Amino acid sequence: MRGFVVAAAFGALLQTFGAPSEASAQGRFDPRRDARFMLDANLAYVLVTGDVGDSLDGGPGVELAALYQLGEVPLRLGGGAGYSRHKIQEEDGFSNRYDVFAVAELLLFSEETEMIPYIQGRAGWMQLSNSLDGISTKVSGLELGALVGVDMPVAESISIDVSGHFSWFTGGDLNINGISVPGTSRSGSLFAIRAGAFFFF
Repeated sequence: MRGFVVAAAFGALLQTFGAPSEASAQGRFDPRRDARFMLDANLAYVLVTGDVGDSLDGGPGVELAALYQLGEVPLRLGGGAGYSRHKIQEEDGFSNRYDVFAVAELLLFSEETEMIPYIQGRAGWMQLSNSLDGISTKVSGLELGALVGVDMPVAESISIDVSGHFSWFTGGDLNINGISVPGTSRSGSLFAIRAGAFFFF
């Protein structure tokens, strides 16, 4: 059910941002043509499911990535980091999610379109941590993910970025107050909708 809500919200975002104005289209920069460095900054709404997220509500997040556009090749390579905060159900506390990742982003284009669809693959490390009643708990491990989004140029140095994100997480054993507890490994999935901008340099 929570995954359906995320998909519906992502569709609404595409409808909202999917029709750039005529003025924007006339002056738009097409980032598929030149080698350039860029920053991708996003706000997100994040859901964590599975063993690691069955007691967590969806929560707000931020993400920043640095990428390099390869000249004449519709490919961007880079890396970044993200954070989100989640209310723990039936508890007076929050869980914090951190991740760092490497990305490869393929731009899909047609000369007739103003929007630039893209798909992105990522691999990285993720950690969930919380502290309740003096007990600190952490679980961390490998994160593999994919994004589908649209890049909508509005100026030579700025593009709007809207995307949907899915990741699979496999964690190690729980770490409780600094001690690893064997046999307590956790795994799960992450769903997010993101909205932000690319800044070209």
